[in-house]
Amino acid sequence: MTNGFAGLKVCARTVELLKKAGITKPMPVQEQVIPAIFAGKDVIARAQTGTGKTLAFLVPLMEKINPEKKYVQALIIAPTRELAMQISLEAKKLVGETGIKILAVCGGRDLEQQKHKMQNVTYIMVGTPGRLLDHIRRGNTSLGGVNYLVLDEVDEMLEQGFIDEAAELIGMTSKERQTVLCSATLSEEVRKLGKKITRNCAVIDINPEQATVEKIKQICIKTTEEYKQKALESLIQRYNPYLMIVFCFSKERAIELEEWLATKQYNVDVLHGEMSQAKRKTVMKAFRDAKLQILVATDLAARGLDIEGVTHIVNYDIPHDVDWYVHRIGRTGRAGREGVAVTLYTADEIRWLKQIEEKLNVQMERQNLAGETVARRVSRKAAVSVKTNKPAAVAKDGKKSSKPGSESAKQVKKTVKPGKGWAKAKATTKTKKVGGKNERGKSRKSK
Repeated sequence: MTNGFAGLKVCARTVELLKKAGITKPMPVQEQVIPAIFAGKDVIARAQTGTGKTLAFLVPLMEKINPEKKYVQALIIAPTRELAMQISLEAKKLVGETGIKILAVCGGRDLEQQKHKMQNVTYIMVGTPGRLLDHIRRGNTSLGGVNYLVLDEVDEMLEQGFIDEAAELIGMTSKERQTVLCSATLSEEVRKLGKKITRNCAVIDINPEQATVEKIKQICIKTTEEYKQKALESLIQRYNPYLMIVFCFSKERAIELEEWLATKQYNVDVLHGEMSQAKRKTVMKAFRDAKLQILVATDLAARGLDIEGVTHIVNYDIPHDVDWYVHRIGRTGRAGREGVAVTLYTADEIRWLKQIEEKLNVQMERQNLAGETVARRVSRKAAVSVKTNKPAAVAKDGKKSSKPGSESAKQVKKTVKPGKGWAKAKATTKTKKVGGKNERGKSRKSK
């Protein structure tokens, strides 16, 4: 699209609000979803987080709301509190002077306070299935006037067993509603659900390769299990990231790594699925406000995170599922921005690396810990078949250079411009015992 959002028939008011937020060019999912919703179609969209899918359904939604009708007209259901809050915040950026009221209804917040807010006019309700049902059963709100329904991250909703509660909520909405389903995968279960609750829907499938590769520099580094912690420390020192998320495969592993990094005096905290909502909220606020430099997280805890400014992702444990890899690295390179994703792997994990590369049809740049490119042993056929690689270069004497696509066999050191002056916070971060646990200051180093 050459005319940006205006070319998608988005009104001038919304285009201006998007421009103020630094968003001028629609992303692939937005180019397809926005016109379909404006045309009144139900939509099933496969798109990874970080591809702009939230705005894809929010932009047309905001223009469908009628401020003269003083009741809930749109319902957005999300599987997690964090995602529901993020959607609510994004929607509020598009309100402008329309007076449209948006209410986030999630667990972990005072029920009576939410009830009080529901007594005021609400046009768009965003929430998790359990808390929404709780309010409806108490008679605090009604969904009879909902004619615009969104289910975000449907695959995650199915996996966590929330779909029955969501189905109950759907049954309370208008039969003439317009329905949008967003999912990171188009599994058989997602398709079956789509057939049940949509009519003549448009299926929009954004290729995960297209969604993740373009703006994210993907790197792999071979190491050993015993040296992984030192390898991570080396990456932090070299990149000096503004905000970095480090992914581990388990809660225990994440906690252990966070504690080790803390002993090295980094501004770090951990995020895992068994944390209380209050603690999770505190950690997320600190990271979002850049009071933390590094967040060590598990996959489930980080599902749906949408944080601006994440510059680096490290797969401390390589994921065994391609969808999880796409989800992880999608935390950086958000909304078309650039990002770096580094995957650490051992000799025993090469098969998982190959699986990711083959299914996404990409080839990560192999480096050593100094940031130097390391030649990979690949056949000419494999080199040609992978988009990010080129056939081996041929020198004037007819001999191949030692590195595919290079002009010489000399290793070239890659330099990366650091973030906004982050460094070890030795001068400001202290560790003290409180109640038998370590409590660390998380402030930036003073200027």
